Amino acid sequence: MSSKALQQPASVDPPPSSAALDRVLRYLLEEMGPQQGPTGAGLDRARALLAALGDPQDRYPAVHVAGTAGKGSVSVFVASLLRAHGFQVGAHLSPHAYCLLERFQMDGGPAPAELVDAELQRIRPAVAAVERAGHGRPSFFEVTNAIAFSLFAGRVDYGVIETGVGGLLDSTNTIARADKLAVITPIGLDHQELLGTTVAEIARQKAGIFPVGGRAVAARPRSAEVADVLTAEAARRGCDLGWVDLGPPAVRARTGPDGTDILLRGHPPLRLGLTGRHQAGNARLALRAVEAIAARDAWTVDADAVRLGLRSTTLPGRFERRLIGGRTTLLDGAHNPMKLAALVATLQEVYPGARLPWVLALKQGKDLHAALEVIAPTAALVVATEFATEDGDHPAAASVPATQIAMAARERGLQAVVEEEPACAVTRASQHADLDLPVVVSGSFHLLATVRPGTTAA
Repeated sequence: MSSKALQQPASVDPPPSSAALDRVLRYLLEEMGPQQGPTGAGLDRARALLAALGDPQDRYPAVHVAGTAGKGSVSVFVASLLRAHGFQVGAHLSPHAYCLLERFQMDGGPAPAELVDAELQRIRPAVAAVERAGHGRPSFFEVTNAIAFSLFAGRVDYGVIETGVGGLLDSTNTIARADKLAVITPIGLDHQELLGTTVAEIARQKAGIFPVGGRAVAARPRSAEVADVLTAEAARRGCDLGWVDLGPPAVRARTGPDGTDILLRGHPPLRLGLTGRHQAGNARLALRAVEAIAARDAWTVDADAVRLGLRSTTLPGRFERRLIGGRTTLLDGAHNPMKLAALVATLQEVYPGARLPWVLALKQGKDLHAALEVIAPTAALVVATEFATEDGDHPAAASVPATQIAMAARERGLQAVVEEEPACAVTRASQHADLDLPVVVSGSFHLLATVRPGTTAA
């Protein structure tokens, strides 16, 4: 293990604005084609764009991560573990919580805006050529994929690539190397309008990243239906699929005010950089992926590096403690019932028996009633709010009206009020919180991006 394996990662706080970042954002948000979800045409266009760039996605061994819950956390755990072993690692994450540069992780933090801008300027002629060839204009997500793949080529030993939506038709599914390792996190219902209305249909989309004749590791599903789909797809592709148990007795966890400690078979107690019992399972899945890579590439997993890698993992917008108006506020981008359930379980461990004020906004199409059902045991008050934003993944992303959230919450028996302005919603929630308890802000990364600026770490 090299000396750089003992270094802490760079901060993941978003860097200040710059002319370079402004140029990148202006191009991506104003000049890209519409994002229409995963389609065969989009995947063909992504392949054409990358081919015009010399297929940078195949110039380093990749870990490709798909799933419904935990794929961002697993991705950063894998990247941190590899980095702690002395490797140069790039991680392509989506969506970003606060700053576009979070999507392009190098050396444990966002890539410099100037470097991203330089790659984009190099890519732009290929974007135009793909459109002239009749493929249509590449989308925001397709171009950010190309930026990440090009950034990493020649600069990293390993690339960790998080899918956007699904897997089979996702524009990250362009990696052709036989040594790609696929990782599948827990699968549930989300993005049904794009991926299918059943968990079996969604699982089939996720399994689309399995490499032909390659290797995959997957969280052992609770649903036999999901397990059958993943097993069948792996067999059809000749992919060696290994199951990973994410709960006891394979992994045990304790979460308190100071964070989460886990006990994995074969390891001493370990502290995680991310908080929550569900993060223990994510850490185990990531470690199993790294063990598979080490066995394949003939290097040894080091216990000290494992401890450092798990402890130093960070990810914005996941149980993130900030001070707003002098009050501790928890920011978490959980945006579907599966992710909200993990957040609620963590709240119940860290603040046992407490009922907290929630500031809640959800994107149109999310299951509002299921979300309220999940948060109800911890909600003393729901302050319903809204966001108004555009991003490249979901143009003109619209939130559920705050009045609709409040009405549904009251029907569920919860106390609820409406504050359409997010900053006012946080202030109002703070007025209902005990001094030693936090306000919870959740439901959408768009909401988090609205309330976080100007805050400090708690």
